Amino acid sequence: MIVEGKAKIFTDGIFYNPRMKFCRDLDMLVFAELKKNTVLDAFSATGVRGIRAMLEAEREVVFNDANPKAVEVIKKNLQLNGLSAEVYCKDATLLMRESSFRHIDIDPYGSPANYIESACNTAEILSVTATDLEALCCKGSAGMRKYSVVVSKTDTPHETGLRILLGFIARTSARFEKKIEPIAAWTKEHYYRVHLRMKRSTSQSLKMFENLGFLVYCQNCLRKSISKFDEIPERICKCGGRNLALGPLWLGDLKDGAFLEKIISRSEGEHKKFLLKIAEEVNSPIAYDIQKICSKLGRSVPPTNDLVEKLRTLGFKASPVHYCGHCIKTDADLEEIEKLLRA
Repeated sequence: MIVEGKAKIFTDGIFYNPRMKFCRDLDMLVFAELKKNTVLDAFSATGVRGIRAMLEAEREVVFNDANPKAVEVIKKNLQLNGLSAEVYCKDATLLMRESSFRHIDIDPYGSPANYIESACNTAEILSVTATDLEALCCKGSAGMRKYSVVVSKTDTPHETGLRILLGFIARTSARFEKKIEPIAAWTKEHYYRVHLRMKRSTSQSLKMFENLGFLVYCQNCLRKSISKFDEIPERICKCGGRNLALGPLWLGDLKDGAFLEKIISRSEGEHKKFLLKIAEEVNSPIAYDIQKICSKLGRSVPPTNDLVEKLRTLGFKASPVHYCGHCIKTDADLEEIEKLLRA
């Protein structure tokens, strides 16, 4: 028997990933602060996330898994925790089409891409996990096939990948005249996790495209800039290298600051430290790996916080990031960063 949070579960051969406990811990903080809508746990496996949501966030949960053996284990684990709930054994896409759920949690093995359209149809809150990181931030052929995007590995791949995922969800939701509002988004180890609100509005879904565009990236000098949909990106970088236009991706904020403040106030330890880092990040889709810039310049790497403070002193927005100890987000040009590093 495994104990996680307030839940006790048996796995009985059904997949259970202990490395995702930290993510589920954060999910419980998020779920507890959201409206008390019923959650569809579309890929329940052992049922651990849904059972924790019932015990720790006081949520009603509908469980689903296409594996009949998993359904047996979910029912066993519900009984073990003194709970009762609906448990389905259906293809998640069909279930989301057949029934209306206001909060849908999609945590499949691999890519969530095939399930986003069905979820967008009815969801008002959407929680999504992606573990196919190569397709989202590195491998062009997989990115085009799964998400209809152009991707290539940058010096800060996880910033790009997280925004590619949100951009895909935004473009899909627009087909249902919905706009997305990210509540919280993070990357850790082998996965991306996003929680977002979805609001139906024809005008707002069109306006949402102002938050979509391309990251213009030079592999030679690492320079980055943003290009909106109605702009033609520069093909040649100032250094003479060839620019890549990566995306479409989400250019807007990755979080709801007021919402994060509420869950930070109820968190502690490593969870609080992690959430504070997310809360303190500036709203910029441009991030740089300082180690890689210093390597090109032949300079030693300064403390990240020192560089951030110097950029702020010069009037730029800047912050560390939650996914890398030597990366920063900023609206400063590469020349300004290099000038400070040379000094």
